[in-house]
Amino acid sequence: MAKFCLGFSLTEALCLGAGLAVSGLCYYMYRKKKKTADELDNASHINIDGNLKDTLEVTPGARLQYAVVEGVVEPVGEPLRSQCHEDIVGVVHKVEVTEPRLGLSSLYSALFKSHDKPVLHKQVTSVPFVLRGSDGTAVQVHCPLKASGLNMEMLYKRFLQVSHGFSVLGWYFSGVKSYSQLETEEMLRVGTRVTGVGQLTLDPDGTLNLRPPSDGSKYFLSMADYDTLRKQYSAATKAWKRFAVIFALAGAAAL
Repeated sequence: MAKFCLGFSLTEALCLGAGLAVSGLCYYMYRKKKKTADELDNASHINIDGNLKDTLEVTPGARLQYAVVEGVVEPVGEPLRSQCHEDIVGVVHKVEVTEPRLGLSSLYSALFKSHDKPVLHKQVTSVPFVLRGSDGTAVQVHCPLKASGLNMEMLYKRFLQVSHGFSVLGWYFSGVKSYSQLETEEMLRVGTRVTGVGQLTLDPDGTLNLRPPSDGSKYFLSMADYDTLRKQYSAATKAWKRFAVIFALAGAAAL
């Protein structure tokens, strides 16, 4: 086999290059997760109570760039109503129809089935809402659909069988088999306790606001508490760091 000037064969160079490429991707993810984990560690944890306005009034610009607040979801005006359970109301509502598929484009993928779930229909709506503290103090939540970590409560799930009229050979050679459609409904319900992480501001009229940070830091709305959120990102940071080291060593070992 032909050798390069440094003594590497083509196979060796490919193994080393693949290992370094995957390691580089893992390192990028590690740095990204670590940045968010560090920001969460350094965020100001503020109680939603009568002292919050006083705190912001003495803060430059009446703003905390990255703060953590926890409160109970309460709509401003009329809430959204579930399509399947009329007695359930919320402030963020998502209806989605997906089509789970089996990829069978070759003999290999027939043995090792790959799953895909394209979205056929998705509708997400929200209404203005606040996070209410124990003493009645409220923080207005802005741009909830831009937030990460908003895993809402599943209210409804139904599988619908579909038939495309293809034979076994037909869907085998087409590479994809659609065997059902999945319809789901999710909602952030009124009364749910939510942790918000973002930019906290005080308007001249006394309104408290939580919005996406202006410096590009990650914006969170989560049903998990602050400590759980921190632990999740700390664990993800360690995992991506391990992956980066493992793939770098694997490339060197292959070489």
